[in-house]
Amino acid sequence: MATVITVANQKGGVGKTTTAIHVAAGLARRESPTLLVDLDAQANATSVFIEQPPAMDQSAHAIFREKKPVRQIAVPTRIRHLHLAPAVLQMAEIETLLAGNVDGFFRLQEALQGTHYEYVIVDCPPNLGLLTVNALVASQYLIVPMLASKFSLDGIRTILDTCETVRSRFRSELRVLGALLTMFDPRTAVSRLMMEPVEERLPVFATRIGRSVVVEEAHLMHQTVFEYDAKNRVAIEYDALVQEILDGIKER
Repeated sequence: MATVITVANQKGGVGKTTTAIHVAAGLARRESPTLLVDLDAQANATSVFIEQPPAMDQSAHAIFREKKPVRQIAVPTRIRHLHLAPAVLQMAEIETLLAGNVDGFFRLQEALQGTHYEYVIVDCPPNLGLLTVNALVASQYLIVPMLASKFSLDGIRTILDTCETVRSRFRSELRVLGALLTMFDPRTAVSRLMMEPVEERLPVFATRIGRSVVVEEAHLMHQTVFEYDAKNRVAIEYDALVQEILDGIKER
C-alpha cells in the first residue's frame, strides 16, 4: 500500500498547496513513485503541471461522482516518477453531490486501492468539508502548514478535533506528522513567540519555510521551485522538509 499524506489546513494563504507540490516533487526527485492528488477547486497544484484544465471525467472529480479509480485519471508530469490526479473547478459541487451518501467519506480511499505508488500526497481545499475528510480517512499522515500568527494558532484545535473524529469514527490510522511553519521570518518577535504555543499542541517540523518571491515566480512560470531555482533557499528548505518527513515516517 502507498503511504498517503494529506496536506491540510482550514485557513487559506498558509502555503498549503505550495507545500503539497514540493513534498510530492521532492519525493519524486528521490526516485519514489509519487502521486499528487489535487482536491481543491482552485486547481492551483494542477496548474503548475497542466496549463489547460482536463475534462471533468478525467479529473479527481470523477473519483467522487463516478467512483473512478485513480489509475484511470492519473497523468504523468514532466517530473520523472511524479503523477498527478488533476482538479477542476467543478470540485466545488462535490459537497452537494455526496450529501447523504453513506459511502461519501470513503471515495478517495477506495479510488487509491491497487495503485502502484510509494507515496500519495493530497492537497485539500481550505476547509474541513467532505473532500478534506475524504483525504483524512484515506491517509496515514497529516501535515498542517501554518503561519506564525495568532489566527493560525487558533485554528489548530479545530483540525486536531477533526483528526480525532476521523480516527474514532472511521478506525483510521491517521497521525499528525507535524505542523509546518511557512513564510517564516526568525527576525520577527511574533515568529519567535509563536513557537512554544504551537509545540504545546502538536509536533512541529524542525524545518521552517521562509518567505521568498521566488515561489510566486516559479508558479507564474508553471514550475516548482526545484525546477526554477534549485539553489534558492526555499528549494533547499523544502528538500530538507522531505528528508524530515521520510525520517519521521521511518521512526513510526
